[in-house]
Amino acid sequence: MKQVTILLILFYSSLLLGQTQEHTEKFRKLEPDLWLDIWDKENSDASFQIDTLSYDDIPKYLDFRGNVVEALRWKDSEGEKILIQCVTGHFVWKDYVEDSSEYMLQDKSELYAYLFLRSEGEKLFKKQWRVYDYTECFGVDWFTGFIPKATAITDLDNDEITEITLPYVSICRGGMDPGTMKIIMYEASTKYALRGSTMLMCESENPYGGEYKPIANLKERELLFNFLIEHWNRNKCERGRFY
Repeated sequence: MKQVTILLILFYSSLLLGQTQEHTEKFRKLEPDLWLDIWDKENSDASFQIDTLSYDDIPKYLDFRGNVVEALRWKDSEGEKILIQCVTGHFVWKDYVEDSSEYMLQDKSELYAYLFLRSEGEKLFKKQWRVYDYTECFGVDWFTGFIPKATAITDLDNDEITEITLPYVSICRGGMDPGTMKIIMYEASTKYALRGSTMLMCESENPYGGEYKPIANLKERELLFNFLIEHWNRNKCERGRFY
């Protein structure tokens, strides 16, 4: 009996130790940011001094969701600006049946981009706009995130107000369908966009996908429209970059 008791104690001790070690390892892996090299320095305007911020450099009073994947700071004629781009990663959400308490467990992931502005004479940054998008998926391959080396800060019309260009993708598939691709551009508080699909098999004789549609107001801004078309073509090919 005594031997059995000792064995039980050893068993539960090893079990608890294993759980504690697993918990410790998970805790050590927690990070508030995950830098993914999102900024496209080559196609940004070199006349502006654009600095990358560490997580600790971000003012503590700024409110944002998700893990930070890029944070940039610069000045233009409107004032000092901070761009923060975040993703959540995958999590489980409850897909409720309409007018019912019943639901299915599905997968979801989200992305956010925030622009904070501190005008001349102001002490604090204030949120100027937010971009939010998500993927709800019950598929094999899925991803929600900003395209690497694609976020651009420009001043194409030389008015000293920067344009901020944010390309990203939303993918949910179990086969060979292109993903959803969007490029959102802001100049001050005015929003422009191209929306369409990623391109697959880009190096083959028969690539497919990659189409886009502009929103109506973009056609009135030829300079911005042409830049976004070029930027779309630079970034539309998946090439296994997302998962």
